[in-house]
Amino acid sequence: MSSILDQIKPDTAETNPAEAQARGLSVDEYLRSLLPKTNGDDGEKPLYETTTPAELAQAYVDWAQSHDKNRPVILNDSREIIYEDAI
Repeated sequence: MSSILDQIKPDTAETNPAEAQARGLSVDEYLRSLLPKTNGDDGEKPLYETTTPAELAQAYVDWAQSHDKNRPVILNDSREIIYEDAI
């Protein structure tokens, strides 16, 4: 089994220090910023933990109003409609 370092192309290894320096980061910090968050702990708390109930309600209203009001409505949303053509 090859290590992760064996999988990095030489030109990528040469580019990373320059990219890190351009962003004002160490190579370590730059590489960490490229990795996906896997444990769900990105340091940012969910909205419901950082707002008052009134602010949360307003955020919900804003979200709901951001949707297209001209989108067609499904008139028959029963499960049977899905299988109508199967018989």
